[in-house]
Amino acid sequence: MFEPYEYNITVKKVVIDGEHFFEAKVKELPYVAEYAETFEEAYQLAIDTLQTSMEMFAEKNKPFPPPSTPEDEEYSGLMTLRMPKSL
Repeated sequence: MFEPYEYNITVKKVVIDGEHFFEAKVKELPYVAEYAETFEEAYQLAIDTLQTSMEMFAEKNKPFPPPSTPEDEEYSGLMTLRMPKSL
């Protein structure tokens, strides 16, 4: 069963043409970006877009990307620490 709340959605505040908005992006669908005046509205728009996209993929018999998990991430193990020269 499709569960849009399992997808990785990030919401951040952005400034566009001098106006403040909240931008919601879905990691698994890089072409998805929704904008709204509140955090909750931007998040809900991303959920709605996921549901609509799933329906469109199903109509065209195309596989829909599954939610990514932490195991899907590859890390180099490299960690950088910046310190002032005075230390």
